[in-house]
Amino acid sequence: MIRFLRAFAWLRWRLMLNGVRGSRRRDALEQISRLLALVVPAAIVVTSAGSILMVSAAGLLGGYAIASGKYALAPDAVILGTRILLFVVTGLVLFMPIGGAAQTTGTKYSRLLLLPISARSLHLVEVLAGLADPWIFFSLPGLGLFAIGLAAGGRADLAGVAFAAGLALVIVLASLASLVSFLVSWLFRDRRRAELLTIIFVMSISVVAMLPQVLSDGETGRRVGRVAGRGFSVARVDALLPAWSQALPSEVFGRVMNAAVAGGAAGQRRAAAGWMAVLLAQGALLFWLSSLVHRRLLESAVGSSGTRHRVTKMRPPWRLPGINVQASAIAWVMFKNGLRSVRGRVAVLLPGPMIALVSIMLLRQPDEAPWIATLGTHSHAMFAASLVVSMLAIHPFTLNQFASDRTGLTLQFLLPVSTRDLVRGKALGGGALFVLAALVSGLAAALATGGGSPVAWAMTALGGLAMYVAVTPLAAVLSALFPVVADMSKAGSGGNPHTASALIGMVAAGVGALPAVAIGVSGFLPFGSQTASLVAMFVWLCVVTVVAWLLLGVVARVVTARRENLFLTK
Repeated sequence: MIRFLRAFAWLRWRLMLNGVRGSRRRDALEQISRLLALVVPAAIVVTSAGSILMVSAAGLLGGYAIASGKYALAPDAVILGTRILLFVVTGLVLFMPIGGAAQTTGTKYSRLLLLPISARSLHLVEVLAGLADPWIFFSLPGLGLFAIGLAAGGRADLAGVAFAAGLALVIVLASLASLVSFLVSWLFRDRRRAELLTIIFVMSISVVAMLPQVLSDGETGRRVGRVAGRGFSVARVDALLPAWSQALPSEVFGRVMNAAVAGGAAGQRRAAAGWMAVLLAQGALLFWLSSLVHRRLLESAVGSSGTRHRVTKMRPPWRLPGINVQASAIAWVMFKNGLRSVRGRVAVLLPGPMIALVSIMLLRQPDEAPWIATLGTHSHAMFAASLVVSMLAIHPFTLNQFASDRTGLTLQFLLPVSTRDLVRGKALGGGALFVLAALVSGLAAALATGGGSPVAWAMTALGGLAMYVAVTPLAAVLSALFPVVADMSKAGSGGNPHTASALIGMVAAGVGALPAVAIGVSGFLPFGSQTASLVAMFVWLCVVTVVAWLLLGVVARVVTARRENLFLTK
């Protein structure tokens, strides 16, 4: 088993190095692109180091305070803080693997079956490899130093209990993460089912996250306020928790430590042993369930057939005025492929419900801030927010417009389509996605808030379209310079554009929106006129459209120079 772990650790290391270095066929710009892709992960590691140090120091001091009785800290209060932190970790372990498994294709399982490794050993290796996941690795130093702090304070018996309970908790977390990851991967083996589940999951998370605020009548807040008014105590906090929370691994760990700290009486020792048995039973059950799902996943990988690819017809059902057939066909293909993908459907359907829920939530609380009451008559402000969200939602398509087609780009290069028509067609296709997302979002915002001047709504729509048009040349350049392999049928980072493209594109969207914001705000000033602002917004849209259209012709030269590299990005 040690040999297997060493082999898999070496394999992951080599895959990371190969992902950075790439092939000798890649040019210097491609190498820079790969290095820039590591900026965000490196930043996360650097920023997480401080959090890990803080949690580790808190664990050490908390354990020492419990054992030594110094610092005037009640043991149950220290353990309550530990429970809260472990509850957050448990939530991350439960939900974060869903995104990672949702963006995998399961191909690695088919390849691993070719190795001389039994399914049982492979499952154990996968579970142990999960300990390196950040949401689990984050808690390991804190749990270990918590036990060391207890030992340093003179309570070696409590240190032994804390170490055993921490080890059992780690087993539970690793098994839970593996179970969720394997289960989602098995469910996502079927593409149609995967797309449906992804859309339902993403939209459900967004809606459910806002429902408590929307449906809240303030009773919960008053309850908590009454409890806080009587003074803080761990018993009162426990009284607010629902009964099912006692089965959570973080709560079981807290009960083990509370019973062990109480010590002395035989009943407390039996209680600590009983809760420890519950924690171990949870780990064993989750490990067994994950092994069953893992075996089912391996069987589905062996028996799966090749995926079927759908081909979109190049002939569009309409002709845009002033646009030739080639550019219209490219735009139609990008639009249809976007709507067929998970990322495209989420980008079109999600901003609308989000903006509607935010609007309803704000209008239910008119006393929170003076500006909230004005939403009833200035609901186009929520529409403007939806346009920004829609713009960011389609970035996976606009900022990676060439590589997101994968093999489809090769077919487009082989067709009698000039690079200029290709670039302009991509811009039109992304614009069609943006317009459709804006229509859905605007309808949702209008139904949720209502009111507002039709002139203001028209001005907002023109300003949002001008924002998109202003960024299209830069989006095409970034897509040619920093192409990355993307799978739009999966949720998660697997469909995101290059890190550098995403950062630059976000800033560019803000800069592109500034002229439209300035024109729109001028119409609501005391000396301004909404009608004049509407005319100015239309003129601005025409100007930026002409400039962007001419710049796309220049950008076509960059795409031509990067043609070979785009061929290699599949």
